[in-house]
Amino acid sequence: MLAASAITQSAPGAGQLFVLALAIVLFAVGGLLSLLRLKAKTPQAAELLRICAKACAYFGVCDALAVLIWHSAQRGSWIPLEDNFDALIWLGLLLALFVLYIQRRRPVGGLDWFLMPVVILLLIGAAVFGRAKPHEYVATTWSFVHRLTAFGGALAFAVAGAVGVMYLIVNHRLRSKRALVASPSLGNLERLEHLTLEAVSLGFALLTIGALTGFNQMARGNRTSPAKLVLTAAVWIVYAIVLHAPMNPSFRGRKAAVLSVVGFVLMIGTMLTVLVTSP
Repeated sequence: MLAASAITQSAPGAGQLFVLALAIVLFAVGGLLSLLRLKAKTPQAAELLRICAKACAYFGVCDALAVLIWHSAQRGSWIPLEDNFDALIWLGLLLALFVLYIQRRRPVGGLDWFLMPVVILLLIGAAVFGRAKPHEYVATTWSFVHRLTAFGGALAFAVAGAVGVMYLIVNHRLRSKRALVASPSLGNLERLEHLTLEAVSLGFALLTIGALTGFNQMARGNRTSPAKLVLTAAVWIVYAIVLHAPMNPSFRGRKAAVLSVVGFVLMIGTMLTVLVTSP
């Protein structure tokens, strides 16, 4: 009876889903406006579109933050990552803030085109899984550290995967010797490779901690999906290889980028098993 009551309290209400849908729309409109800069006839029009896209992104962040505050007040707890709805919104919000920070301090051309769709998918996932699977995670220190590091690693790998795709696009253009005058600048290969390795280094460290704390929970008798174990091990191995790229020239550049994308796809599979199975 208490578990059923906790699940009911954790499930988002219609008002929260409406505000979340508004945030999704704002991020989608902002992404569309950002892409429309490619069609702008004048620099003034491109700058206006850039400002409008950024405004939509900031309002989207505010909406997502408002949903988190509302949902936390409903649950009576301000500890993050306690259920599917809360966790996925946090992931989307932090990823959006990362994009806005990078594009303000040291812009990477087109980064928002590749990461904002991930933000939108995370928020859509919050609406779907938060309603269909509104379970709360085990409230222990070990479980909190496990969720925090695992989801933090997923964010870092999302950045690595997106930048890896950008690297492959730029590399393909250079190999095919296509004219880049009419194409958007996605940065140079050296910086993209450096950003990929930085993201993978952070994600790998967090994933390792998440895996160790997860094994600790298993030792304490908590059941874990076999699929989750296999996928986590696969992600760990893939990114371990990527981290060795600087020491092994044969895995640098394009191969490291491909592995980053593959690792992120496997990470998505791992997250899905977490969301659809009981904690």
